[in-house]
Amino acid sequence: MHDLLKHAIALSFLGKCVAAVIGILCIHGVFRVLEQTLPRRFGRSDARYKVRKFVAFCGYLSILLFLAILFEDRLGRLSFAFGVAGAGVAVALQDMLASIAGAFSIGFSKLYALGDRVQIGDTRGDVIDIGLLRTTLLETGNWVSGDLYNGRIVRIPNSTVLKGSVFNYSQGFQFIWDEIKVLFTTTSDCQLAREMLLRVAKEAIGEYLVEAQTSWNAMSDNYRSANPPLDPTVALVVNAGRLEFTVSYVVDYRKRIAMQDQLFTKIVEEIANGKGRLQWASPPGPTVSQPGTPGAIGEHPSSSTHGAGHAADSR
Repeated sequence: MHDLLKHAIALSFLGKCVAAVIGILCIHGVFRVLEQTLPRRFGRSDARYKVRKFVAFCGYLSILLFLAILFEDRLGRLSFAFGVAGAGVAVALQDMLASIAGAFSIGFSKLYALGDRVQIGDTRGDVIDIGLLRTTLLETGNWVSGDLYNGRIVRIPNSTVLKGSVFNYSQGFQFIWDEIKVLFTTTSDCQLAREMLLRVAKEAIGEYLVEAQTSWNAMSDNYRSANPPLDPTVALVVNAGRLEFTVSYVVDYRKRIAMQDQLFTKIVEEIANGKGRLQWASPPGPTVSQPGTPGAIGEHPSSSTHGAGHAADSR
């Protein structure tokens, strides 16, 4: 192996270029095989992912070391050329360099990690891969309701985190505040409605309260924050002649839609058993005027005709 390196170093510049291409292809092939076979020895998916990333990093590092050894006698003469070309390369590859800087920012600032649910710009989803240039998300929402997966894989340049906001749903406090709105007629029993909604909400999220309080205490150790009430609340406003109740509560960010379904299912049952004391109200909406029938239009003269007749009589 040592003699082989000596022969490689003694080659001409053209020969070294050919050796560099052959060496890069060989190293890439070896680490490609390792990247596909070695992770299979690990059972957990997160362990397989980390092993795959580590093998890929070692492959890139091996290529750099191989090129450095191969061209070590020319590095001194090439340093000046690299310095002159560096400025032009930096301008031409500024987006790529910004993405690499963004990758380091993600890692050192802990903006998000694998498995976190985040929103970067207008895109929301779960982080499934963090590369040197792009972050890959499994998208949620868009044309499907709430936080359900829509099946799209989104790759976002890491430079985006340096220019805009990053919303993390799962870092620090593991819960989010959500709310539902329930409309009743003004003839409904207001006090009964409030008590029923509050009871239903407490029964639904009772399992979350202890865990939510623990999560909030853990976040308070790292951030200076207020201590908001975690118990569900019910607020009432009168909107367009209707009683509009807003039920606010904390919920696991992954179970927001499931919690809404559970709450509304229980509320429907309570209203059905309420013996008419609670009555649904329709949401306010625009009033659509119904057009007249052709017969009615034919039987009655138009307003413009009446107007013309009155004008003629006045003359």
